[in-house]
Amino acid sequence: MASYIEPLLGTRDRALLFQRWIASLHPRDLLAVESDLAALEVPTLVVWGTGDVFFRTKWAYWLRDLIPGAREVVEIRGGKLFFPDERSRELVVELRRFWAARS
Repeated sequence: MASYIEPLLGTRDRALLFQRWIASLHPRDLLAVESDLAALEVPTLVVWGTGDVFFRTKWAYWLRDLIPGAREVVEIRGGKLFFPDERSRELVVELRRFWAARS
């Protein structure tokens, strides 16, 4: 996780910029690409960490219902923002299962 954060928070100026960016995140950012997502007709697996305080689980189901190629949501119980790195084994199991079902 340090490899993600250090470039963002390495100096006071970077930390302040990052803080402003985080504070500016809003659901409208995802809604801005809603029509593009609704046209995405490729097999799509939505994998979501249930412990993420920034991106609530309800958004995973919104994506599943919006994207024509999405059929399921895999919840990584307690997974937070960096779960793909912190709990990569769980993610890889789900990705392999998803890919195997489509090969």
